Amino acid sequence: MSNERSAHPRRRAEHLLLDRRGFLVAMAALGLSACSRSQERSYNLGQDAFLTVLNWPEYIDEADDGSLDYAGGTLDRMRADAGLSVTYQPDYGDTVSFDDVVAELSDVDGTPRWDLLILPNAQASQLITQGQAEPIPLELIPNHVNLDPVFMTNSWDRGSRFQMPWQAGITGIAYNRARVGREITSIQDLFDPAFQGNVGFITEMREAVGLAMLANGDDPSRPTAEGAEAAMTAITAAAEGGQIGAFDDVNMIDLLTSGSLDIAMAWSGDASRLPTSDFDFIVPDEGAIQWFDTMVIPKGSAAIAAAGRFMNFVYEPSNAAAITEWVQYITPVQGTQAVLAQGSSEANDLAQNEFIFPTDETRSRLYTWGVLDSQLEADLEARYGQLIDGT
Repeated sequence: MSNERSAHPRRRAEHLLLDRRGFLVAMAALGLSACSRSQERSYNLGQDAFLTVLNWPEYIDEADDGSLDYAGGTLDRMRADAGLSVTYQPDYGDTVSFDDVVAELSDVDGTPRWDLLILPNAQASQLITQGQAEPIPLELIPNHVNLDPVFMTNSWDRGSRFQMPWQAGITGIAYNRARVGREITSIQDLFDPAFQGNVGFITEMREAVGLAMLANGDDPSRPTAEGAEAAMTAITAAAEGGQIGAFDDVNMIDLLTSGSLDIAMAWSGDASRLPTSDFDFIVPDEGAIQWFDTMVIPKGSAAIAAAGRFMNFVYEPSNAAAITEWVQYITPVQGTQAVLAQGSSEANDLAQNEFIFPTDETRSRLYTWGVLDSQLEADLEARYGQLIDGT
């Protein structure tokens, strides 16, 4: 469940794919650079057994009763199998709170408040480009080789040297079939007056504006000021005209299932909770927005080694499969699909789910937010925030 928050260079999803040979070449280069960094390391790996992790609620597998100690889940196995003692804080409230995390990253003495952050890629890029992130200790993460190469070509962190993706997702459209009364295929349906007051928009500006750009025939992976402004104008008119009934993130599925909304922007993993007999989740004809949340070690962490061991554990395909079964987002860990395919019938169904393991056809319609002038993006963020506050 995720989401985001500041400028970073993204490109259309299918343009990020590497072939296997290119991936192996990239990994060889990473191995050399990792050796070099380990020899020239200017920071202390710190403690290797204790760390504090900040993440979204319900973003790692829990016990059946949802108990906060996550007994029986990945964290429990991590404690038993890897000897890691994790203080896990699922404390994010919504996408806006990520900006608060970035602003309040350290205590008054400069010590990071957390040892490992799961951040939207936009915030992660901000920390990395501003020098506020530690290099990941690749020598402690042999499972880094399982990273899907699609995540290794971000220009703000080529080769994934300062972050390792946690989960990815799709912002598409979810709707109630009975209440809508017809098949939904287009982003333009969000602006259909027939659904006035019963439409939900995500609170993440880049995802909402990106979808509106696609509706206008513009490419959010290469956004222009004109295209972004046209999209914002359309959203503003919809909000001020009463078309949008709610701006929300984590409660969007509840708003749909309760009947408060008929149709909404929604995150793919959350949409897995919708009753399939009554609801659909789609990637519209024009396309959808893809994003990812990623693990970052804040500068000055005293638990770099423990963070590395945490990353290595969750990048083991069997452990990634347990997380995927719970969160039902797109895993960045290669080999996970094969593990699920060999599991229960429910796990096998997940292995065939195109919103967890996108097909080439689905990937061809996924776009990531690109680079805009930072001042323009800040202006769009402020204006979108005003729309949210006004509903």
